[in-house]
Amino acid sequence: MTVHLASLSAQREPDELLYTLDSVEISASVNRSPVRESRGGQLNLDMEFLEGLPKFLGNTDPVSITRMLPGIQMAGEYDGRLNIDGGANGHNQISLDGVPLYNTCHLLGFFSTFIPSHYRSMSLRKTPGTAQSPNRIGGQLEFLPDMETGQNKTDGEFSVGLISSQGTVNIPTGKKSRLILSLRDSYINMLYSPWLSSDDARMDYSFYDSNVTWTFNPNQRNNITADFYWGKDNVRLYRDDYMADIKFNWGNNAQALHWTHRLSGHELTLKQTVYRTRYGNEFEIHHDNISMSMPTGITDLGYKFIATGKNTVLGLDAISHSITLQEPVISGTYNLSGHNTGNKRSREYSLFIDQTIPVTDGLDISLGLRGNLFVIDGSTYPSADPSLTISYSNETDGWDLSLNLTQRHQFLFQTGVTDYGLPIEFWLSADKRNAPQYMQGITLSGNTPLFNGDYSLSASIYCRRLFNQLEYYGTLIDFLATDYSVYDHLIDGKGYNYGADLLVTKNTGKISGWISYSYGRALRTFSSPDMEGIYPASHERIHELDLLLSYKTGKRWEPSCIFVAAGGTPFTAPSYFYIMNQQIVTRYGDYNAHRLRPYIRMDISVNYDLKHKSGSFITKHGLSLSLYNVLCRNNDISYQMKIHHDRLYYHHVTFVTNILPSISYYCRF
Repeated sequence: MTVHLASLSAQREPDELLYTLDSVEISASVNRSPVRESRGGQLNLDMEFLEGLPKFLGNTDPVSITRMLPGIQMAGEYDGRLNIDGGANGHNQISLDGVPLYNTCHLLGFFSTFIPSHYRSMSLRKTPGTAQSPNRIGGQLEFLPDMETGQNKTDGEFSVGLISSQGTVNIPTGKKSRLILSLRDSYINMLYSPWLSSDDARMDYSFYDSNVTWTFNPNQRNNITADFYWGKDNVRLYRDDYMADIKFNWGNNAQALHWTHRLSGHELTLKQTVYRTRYGNEFEIHHDNISMSMPTGITDLGYKFIATGKNTVLGLDAISHSITLQEPVISGTYNLSGHNTGNKRSREYSLFIDQTIPVTDGLDISLGLRGNLFVIDGSTYPSADPSLTISYSNETDGWDLSLNLTQRHQFLFQTGVTDYGLPIEFWLSADKRNAPQYMQGITLSGNTPLFNGDYSLSASIYCRRLFNQLEYYGTLIDFLATDYSVYDHLIDGKGYNYGADLLVTKNTGKISGWISYSYGRALRTFSSPDMEGIYPASHERIHELDLLLSYKTGKRWEPSCIFVAAGGTPFTAPSYFYIMNQQIVTRYGDYNAHRLRPYIRMDISVNYDLKHKSGSFITKHGLSLSLYNVLCRNNDISYQMKIHHDRLYYHHVTFVTNILPSISYYCRF
């Protein structure tokens, strides 16, 4: 090919020379960044990028990948909670197009309830920086299904692994409508029952997920979407050391109807949503001649309206909560708990407005105000949450800077005993005993390109004050040995979260991915006279380094790697226990005064595309091979107190195997 260089102008003078080009080649760098940060600090993760990442037992979980981002602390195996910038899991809202799910954990924390192929995009906002953000004092993780129509053929994908199989199919139901169906089912005990046993515990386990989304576009100005989700987990755990047989099942289901209308001739979009979402669990334990069950759950009926204009967003939220408070029902020797609080009903209403004021080129000021009214047991709790964001964007150099100040109330609490990643934690409402929790925070964040856009650097620093924080300081033994009441085991206090996050992403070339570092403190003070002072929160990791890379060779091989190095989380070590009057009494040391050992893990994976005939039904298929924890490190999950020859000692519990290989088959059609 011959390349000719010539200066060209919009008009040709009569004496101007004519150039004939043999050929013309136009090239540009493709931005393959898997993470994109929009103005205001929202992170958007490319769902297709997940396909090339390590598949633990045949699955790449989007929530687990989210925990590789800066400020999102992971607590290790057997823990599926999401801790954002020092906040607890219950401070966040994880939703399907704005419809909350109250538990998104499968398989002891390894998998979430989301089937990646069913969703078009995933976005993360680490702080409620606008008035339209829900009543949560933490972050928001939102999944959006694909709502485009017009396809005239059926397509989809599926994968078959050693623990589960999943698939998604897109079916056109007309020129203006489409149906998306997704299903995942597990058969984990067929091959992996040995690694579901840990120390003296043996487990049977299964789970499933299903999604149905129907989208209808009658015209260019209207979109109607019906979205449904069902999922459930079933666990049976037998503990030899406690002679305990435990049965546990939990699940979510959600139904929603969305209508989006764009006004003709106006820059105004109206969206309305009605929904129902339900989370419940059934916990049963049989120990010697004692039996106990603890049903709990939460059901929401909600309506959302939001109007989005050029510089203005306004709307309202209305939610009715029905909560089954966790109370034990006991039969046997220690049948001392005879009361049941039944369902607690509450309502919350919110009106909000966000106004963006352009000041100069690139400089905007956004003002927000959210007014709330929470109603329970005939009492009302009004509140007002303002927000302010000052942002500047340099279009020439491509960098931006944002300063956000916000206050936010939350009327629900999540607390309870957490052990081995099982969702024993429960939800309860604010009331006369426990005032609504709220947060006041400030965040400074920025983003800039590096090396001509080949890389991007994002950084943020934050500081937040938390008020009316609840902690549960009871144990499972308390359920059996005392006249139990939830409120007798709750203490309240304040919190302080502060830290800094760094993220460097690779945007171009065959290698894509990111490296992130987080420094964060999550400190708590309590009102109890026995707990004076400042304590680290149970989920605090002061340091965490995450590396995620994927390499496109240009051929059929696509290797990838994940590396995590993090500090250990705190825990409260028991000092001793004794039996008095047929009751077990446990004495603990200082609250969260000990820490688990540092957490280090590396996973590697490779996808290999198999050959297929051109024009065949299959458009892509292949094998995915992965190794989990290739460094063979025994990372701590927790510590247990054990007795050997009448002596008390601490025993650290680790993952059941050093390294875990996996192979799966994937196919697109």
